[in-house]
Amino acid sequence: MAARPLIMSSLFTLNPDLLGALDDIPLLARNVVEGFLSGLHQSPFLGYSTEFASYREYMQGDDLRHVDWKVWGRTDKLHVKQFESETNLRCHLLLDTSASMDFGQCNKFQYGRALAAALAYLMVRQHDAPGLTLFGAETVQGLPAHSSRRHLDDLFQLLAGAAPQGRPAPGPDFWNLLETFDRRGLTVVISDLLMPGEAVSELFRQLHYHRQETIVFHLLAPEELDFRYDGECVFEDVETREEIPVHAGSFRAEYLRRLAAFRLGLKAECEKYEIDYQPLRTDAPVTEALIAYLQGRISV
Repeated sequence: MAARPLIMSSLFTLNPDLLGALDDIPLLARNVVEGFLSGLHQSPFLGYSTEFASYREYMQGDDLRHVDWKVWGRTDKLHVKQFESETNLRCHLLLDTSASMDFGQCNKFQYGRALAAALAYLMVRQHDAPGLTLFGAETVQGLPAHSSRRHLDDLFQLLAGAAPQGRPAPGPDFWNLLETFDRRGLTVVISDLLMPGEAVSELFRQLHYHRQETIVFHLLAPEELDFRYDGECVFEDVETREEIPVHAGSFRAEYLRRLAAFRLGLKAECEKYEIDYQPLRTDAPVTEALIAYLQGRISV
């Protein structure tokens, strides 16, 4: 059950990096990604493809094939060429839009939407082809994978109009859509994974069956992770509106035990289907997810 206390401060705050997601998703995505990439000038992530990007000083262990000997002749220093990707990998972004995502002062849905936008921008910048699927119980909206700038604008527009609502069980249209993933590629799942029954396991099984290299970004709000509530609280299920009175102090240890078991179970399911499991606090920088994506990108 995704629960929130009924008696809370009315102050609704977001991580400053995410505040722009409410008004200008393209600007947010560009600022996050360009700032992130500017810090990777000596990163191993930029050395594995075919489009020249920049130089950096030679480091022990670098491939000598990437040394620019003309620069060495002029400066008497070894420099290696860095590259950007132009492989046009198909990347499917699956963003959970169920009501349970609408939780936390560092809101899970706003974080997930900003993350999807940043990943899509990064993918197009690397000449990869992002697709986007918004999935919930009643509706599935999607764009097929494509690498054009016009497609990126359409993707941003779809994200801008998205809103969390409904129960988390994916409907038949979602499972039918997965059947179209008939070409090996990379799939990124952005969700709190609060799905009923065997839905999470079935999602992982289907992606594995369709030969998808998969990264799961499991979004968790600080309130869910830390449970820093005191005294008598009333919790409300954001999907069913069921209310449950709880003494926070008495329930904390049991809640944390159940949360740990839930996360261990998810990690075990991911290992079973060779999926990269990446838990993310929604008060953490989005760039942590970008690094995890690049690591997965290289392995594909």
